[in-house]
Amino acid sequence: MANDKAQDGFIECVDPRTNLKPEPRITGTVNLIEDGEIILIPRPTTDPQDPLNLPEWHKWLILIIVALYAMTGNLLASGIGVLVPQLNEFYHNDPRVDDLVTWPSFYMGLGNLIAMPIADAIGRRPVYLASNLIMIGGGIWQFGETFFLHQRGNRIAWFCSLQTLGTALFIIASSHISTGLGWRWRYGIFAIVTGFTFLLSILFVVEPKYDRPLESFFGGSEDSADGKVTASQRRNLDFVNFKARSFWKDLRPWGAVTPHWKEILKFWFHLGQLILFPGVFWLVLCSGALLGTYILMSAVFAQAVVAFVVQPIAGHGSDVVLKWLTKRNNGVSEPEYRLIPAILPAAVAVISCVIYGRACQYPEEWAWTGVVIPMNALFYSFVRVVVLGFVYTMDCYPQRGHVAMVALCAGRGFISFGISFGTTAFVRKSGYDGALNICAIVVGILASFGFVTYFFGKSFRKFTQRWAMDG
Repeated sequence: MANDKAQDGFIECVDPRTNLKPEPRITGTVNLIEDGEIILIPRPTTDPQDPLNLPEWHKWLILIIVALYAMTGNLLASGIGVLVPQLNEFYHNDPRVDDLVTWPSFYMGLGNLIAMPIADAIGRRPVYLASNLIMIGGGIWQFGETFFLHQRGNRIAWFCSLQTLGTALFIIASSHISTGLGWRWRYGIFAIVTGFTFLLSILFVVEPKYDRPLESFFGGSEDSADGKVTASQRRNLDFVNFKARSFWKDLRPWGAVTPHWKEILKFWFHLGQLILFPGVFWLVLCSGALLGTYILMSAVFAQAVVAFVVQPIAGHGSDVVLKWLTKRNNGVSEPEYRLIPAILPAAVAVISCVIYGRACQYPEEWAWTGVVIPMNALFYSFVRVVVLGFVYTMDCYPQRGHVAMVALCAGRGFISFGISFGTTAFVRKSGYDGALNICAIVVGILASFGFVTYFFGKSFRKFTQRWAMDG
């Protein structure tokens, strides 16, 4: 009986002052602010090996290095559009050249389903370093868990912004590289960049996997005598019961995590469960539809302002809204608070689809701004939904955060592939205005389910948490 209650999120104690029965706990609903102080969630341990105890400069450096890696991989996989004219010439207009633009999103989704379960079994660092080496080899051949709940929106937005900014700048550079040096040299240069990233990763990207008890995601610890830890509180590490972090040990490609190969099957099982959770399923559909629509628009330029200015501000705004609503709710935070700032990008996406379709269909009636502004506005909406998906699912199901990210990335890749694979025929049959009007309707309908998630999200979490908690 006790185990059943633990699985349902019950606190197994009765308040002696009130003699009340225990109240059910719901994952994601936490006391984030007490007496004006932000509670650190998950609760950091006193173990020097705990990645939450890394200095702030080290956390930011990891974010930048991994963003550089993600930018290079994203560009090599999906930035090939600028090379299509040269590839058509080289391969004598072989129709399969167009497939090079659409298939990467499929294989990026498939790669998540293979690599992430292995990372869960043996640790993130060895899989991450191995993927760096694979990308270096591919380039030569053809050419967290470290931040707290109240920081997630801002940090993930910065990660997406750095990745996007680098991608936008390198896409522009790609056309000059391929023209001046030949399209093969594009891959050679990015192999060099990836090699540099690999070196930085060896030195600074430490193993972030760290097993935490369920209680830590509510701000507590397994020892009931330990109080909650606030953001302003100085944290003293325990060097008596735990080993000190060593730079030389951190250099090891593997060994920080004891391999548990059965975790691979468990990961896929959890993934199958999680994708059926209403909130997660809704976000997969939204991000997939937006990405597919973005590919339909084929925007590659002028993303720098959106990436470097709009996204960090929006990410910081998400955290500000969360803290403000939490204070109004007596310090109790709900993941659904993250959905309120998503109203703007949802509206922007629908309007952008309509304007872009009209501007492309009737160019003689519209200025060039009718194409450029909607392209970048939709790009803003897409990245905002990506950030929202990551942060919201991690807040809702903290012990399944890594699984949720795979569900979002893989699902988005497969859906966008399905949409973009028939892009040419779709536009030819319906026209730009007809195609983009359909996209606007689909995005609008999916976005409207955000209201359902906001008002019933807590009930969804209460029902599904039994399948998303480990003890």
